[in-house]
Amino acid sequence: MTLRTQIQETIKGFRTELPLELSQKVEEGAGEISALSIVENALGIGNQVEDFTLKNKSGEEKSLRDYLKKGPVILTFYRGVWCPYCNLQLAAYNKSLSVFESLGAQLVALTPEGPDAAEALNESSFPEDVKKSAMLNTDFDVLHDEKNVVASRFGLVFKLPKAHKDLFEMMNLDVEKANSDDSLTFSDPATYIVGTDFKIKWAFVPNNYRKRAEPADIIEALKKID
Repeated sequence: MTLRTQIQETIKGFRTELPLELSQKVEEGAGEISALSIVENALGIGNQVEDFTLKNKSGEEKSLRDYLKKGPVILTFYRGVWCPYCNLQLAAYNKSLSVFESLGAQLVALTPEGPDAAEALNESSFPEDVKKSAMLNTDFDVLHDEKNVVASRFGLVFKLPKAHKDLFEMMNLDVEKANSDDSLTFSDPATYIVGTDFKIKWAFVPNNYRKRAEPADIIEALKKID
């Protein structure tokens, strides 16, 4: 089953199961996000990427430069473990990791969420199946992009719509605790392939948090990189 199909089935499930008031908040906020000019402002193929250094979940500092010494990097941005679409994405990418690596690439994920994210999710009123699906451990590095500094350089950051802020309050999700930050900003779930020359070789910028780059598309793009 493709990642796209899994996401579509999840969307259908939420529309069926969620109370109307919550479902309306979800759709209202999604519409506001899709109306933003993220695609026009985001970095794209051919753009040069700045080096950065962030900490992984073990507290180790990791730089883009060091990753690129080993080959191209698949760089993907996600919102947090409270996001069911992010968890589906991370699980699908983790499953495809050996293929990515066989093509000489490394996978690195960036998220604004901090060390208290899992606790914030567990304390929320989110459905139990969402809590259980949280991808707390992966076989690839997940870096803490505190306050979305790196995501901002890529032109991907947006402010949480009021409808979604209201939704999280109704669901008792403390986003400020999850992110260790009160800015209420998030990144578009973009995925890039960055070459060893720091240039973007492939880009997927959906401007829609319910769309994610398919592993198969990433694999095809990797095969075309010189």
